[in-house]
Amino acid sequence: MPLNLAEFHKIYTIARICGLDKQKHYLETLGFTTGATIEVLSELHGYFIVLIKESRLQLRCASLRRSVRGRRQ
Repeated sequence: MPLNLAEFHKIYTIARICGLDKQKHYLETLGFTTGATIEVLSELHGYFIVLIKESRLQLRCASLRRSVRGRRQ
């Protein structure tokens, strides 16, 4: 499931990263790797705040919709 459809404050495991190599590499440097846990904290004006590896990040909805696929734990 794309993470833009995820429920807030639920923990998910990243199943795979999709997209171009440049985009995959960028997300991997931020900690988005297969098997990592992620929690969607909130959404405001098309930007998501996510918790990954004890860090809060803000990402555009388009990035999560196209690139990150997760499954609920």
